[in-house]
Amino acid sequence: MTAAPTYPSPTYPPYDSLWHLVTMGVLTPEHLPNGWEPMPPGSRVTRVAMIDTSVAYDHPNLKDAVNLTLAMDLFSARLGSFPGYAADMALGDLHLGDSAIVAQGLPHCASLLADLAARLAAGQPARYKGIAPATSQVFSAHGTAMAGLIGARPVALAAGATAPTDGVPLVLPYCGVDPMCEVVPISTNFDTDPEALILAFLYADMIEADVIVLPRVIPDPSRTVPELSSYLADDTTATSLTDAVAHCPMSTAEREQWEELLELIVRISLRRPIVCAAGNANEEYGVYPANFASDENGIIAVGAINAKGWNCSYSPTRNLTVWAPSTDAERVDRAEVRQDARRHDYDAETAPVPNANDRYSYYDLIATDVPGTGGYATSPFPGMDFPADGQVREFGSYYCRFGGTSGASALVAGFLSLAVSTGRLSQGCGGVDAKAWLLSSSVAFGPDHGTMIMPVFNGSPVFQDQA
Repeated sequence: MTAAPTYPSPTYPPYDSLWHLVTMGVLTPEHLPNGWEPMPPGSRVTRVAMIDTSVAYDHPNLKDAVNLTLAMDLFSARLGSFPGYAADMALGDLHLGDSAIVAQGLPHCASLLADLAARLAAGQPARYKGIAPATSQVFSAHGTAMAGLIGARPVALAAGATAPTDGVPLVLPYCGVDPMCEVVPISTNFDTDPEALILAFLYADMIEADVIVLPRVIPDPSRTVPELSSYLADDTTATSLTDAVAHCPMSTAEREQWEELLELIVRISLRRPIVCAAGNANEEYGVYPANFASDENGIIAVGAINAKGWNCSYSPTRNLTVWAPSTDAERVDRAEVRQDARRHDYDAETAPVPNANDRYSYYDLIATDVPGTGGYATSPFPGMDFPADGQVREFGSYYCRFGGTSGASALVAGFLSLAVSTGRLSQGCGGVDAKAWLLSSSVAFGPDHGTMIMPVFNGSPVFQDQA
């Protein structure tokens, strides 16, 4: 039997886990707010609606950031169950806004809005038809990371089961872009069903979110792969993208719902900005609905850059609104060779010829994680045993490596939220004006002759020296 090869341990110098906030000018290198102050008491808290998976609500950095009164799960039940309520509790007055205008002329949306409004009336059971919300922590990793990047708060855990030793508090100095906002998780499944997404966007509008973030692709059969349009132009047998996917059975009602969903997203984006991840597979124009961003709507398509200021190897580059920091990835194909020279099995002699510039960055986005034994770093305390009661006690239990344009979109959503929280952006200004402010607060940068722009709170981007 041939022995397995042995490699030297990789040597990655330590880096600031909040480097992305320093890069975007939100924090100074000393981790002080860069030209902004917390809101005065009594101010309306900026609200970010996050259409994603559920969230680990008991994470110490998220306990005060997540609005559990409004958090809704559409994964389990058609009209939503509320994870923040006990099984026998009823809803109170949720102080919902009027969303009739966004559904006007859209019969499916109007019908769903009426059903949703009736379901959300005060006195209705928190669990729709008695169905428990599907918000297990097993499903919550992505949403937990997103929520932390947007609005996590620094905390110090009291000594006890969660602290390493009696009498010593465990300080968790992690924070999101806007540690003053509140995040409202609206969790959905990933089925190709437009109804749940219509309900999610209607609910985000009804709760009068200041910012909506969608870190995922919408699987509309006729819009998920816009590149097909060039193929269809030469195909006389197919007259539309819908024809190209005709092998997927779809009722007339469902087809109409997909059409209405896009119109609904555009209409809501005029009332409040919708921040969308652009995709992680070098899609030429980004994924849907990010690829519908235009000057006429409030959809914001977000790409990803690494800590060195290069476009991340997986990020789209065209039809994007802004870029934001994220974790990089290796890439070896006809378009680019980007490898991690510090990786344990990297061999310079056999590796493909790299680009003239070393574009790869080993800096990860560090985000909040579902509490547990996994994490991005080992504990600074001796022993890896965990208390039997499920409590956790070390840094590796609470944080993880995260990335993609999802992570970048979370940072942009938090950036817009911070602008509202600090009075730089007026509440209710509308998505088009919010996008205009975002662009006015962004700077051109990078080795690609300033072809990318990134929101920066004060000053210029602070890119990292990884020599």
